[in-house]
Amino acid sequence: MTDKRKMRYNPSLSVRENARNNGTTEDAVRYFIRSMHIDRRYERKVAMMEDIRRYLKGHPEATMAEAARGTGHGINTVRRYWAAAAGNEDSEVFKIGEKITKKGLREFNDFYATHPSCVSDILREEDFCPCILEPFCGSGSMSEAIRAHGYEVESSDIVDRGYGEVRDFFSADFEPGKCDIITNPPYAVDLAGIVSRCIGLCRRKVAMLMPLRYLSGRDRHRNIYGKHPPARVYVYMERICIAKNADFEKYNDPGANREIYAWYVWEKGHAGSTELRWIHNGAYKK
Repeated sequence: MTDKRKMRYNPSLSVRENARNNGTTEDAVRYFIRSMHIDRRYERKVAMMEDIRRYLKGHPEATMAEAARGTGHGINTVRRYWAAAAGNEDSEVFKIGEKITKKGLREFNDFYATHPSCVSDILREEDFCPCILEPFCGSGSMSEAIRAHGYEVESSDIVDRGYGEVRDFFSADFEPGKCDIITNPPYAVDLAGIVSRCIGLCRRKVAMLMPLRYLSGRDRHRNIYGKHPPARVYVYMERICIAKNADFEKYNDPGANREIYAWYVWEKGHAGSTELRWIHNGAYKK
């Protein structure tokens, strides 16, 4: 079967050529690139890593910020290549060309968690029914924040990360009309299917945290917003903390989050226009 075939990524080839060589889709290759934090300009990547490595040899106690100033690279670049520059061969930088199964691609163990403050933000703006379903709970950061606000929370995820039930959102037997839904969904999986199923399952509302750029795109409009227009979209005034592997301490600085995020809110039965609002992150310090 196709799912059992192996993928080998070659950074010197285009996304289309990698997809053709591996018998997969271009979207799957792009997801692999994002998941592995691969810089397709491989030689440039190696050069930047060597810059950081040389700096660390001369300044072994340097922080990432100091290394960024010392090398002239951005803090995100230093953070990305830090482990590799320190000689950690388990770093993702060393995984270019490594074979992974497509099942592993779909269920990649790295995940990006929502800072609890973001949950407080949307609960400050919207009211929800007493029961909340979080079907992509990860390690539970969002679920615990919702629970702290007095809601009953049902949590699940397709990957066992030590929190909630292990359930496939598309095949699990959730009770329709029981809960509203608040979640940060996986963006590379069938997003249109996720939105449609959430609206069908919720009692009144669905709130999803997603990048603001997901408002654009002809395919998204045709498959999502044209069929299910959000009632409201709350655009963040600040760069919020979305942390890989829920490591909020590591990623909680202004340079760590290059995306602008927004809360997308659907109401069951809504068929009108979408209202644009702005939202403030309560954790932001001026």
